[in-house]
Amino acid sequence: MGRKFPSKIRELLNRLLWDPQYSGSKDHIIEYIHRVGKDVIVRRVKISDVGEIGSWYFIVKTSSGMMLIPFHRITRIIASDGKVLWSKTDTSNSKFEGIV
Repeated sequence: MGRKFPSKIRELLNRLLWDPQYSGSKDHIIEYIHRVGKDVIVRRVKISDVGEIGSWYFIVKTSSGMMLIPFHRITRIIASDGKVLWSKTDTSNSKFEGIV
């Protein structure tokens, strides 16, 4: 079995949560794909709503409980100042649902 490399997404999320340079602001945004039937919806959550970061997922606190989101669904990670820190693809064909 090959060597496993740390996930860049995981490293970035941990840095935004715990690195003093970034953790002062909890308004960083994680944008991800949520599928409802045939619709592809882009949702956003604040880094302050992240409850856990696993090796391939993160768990976010929502009004209805906890939700596990795999890293492969993340499309962008946006700093509190609006700078895109990480981007996967162009999501311009998706609907935007707003902050969860």
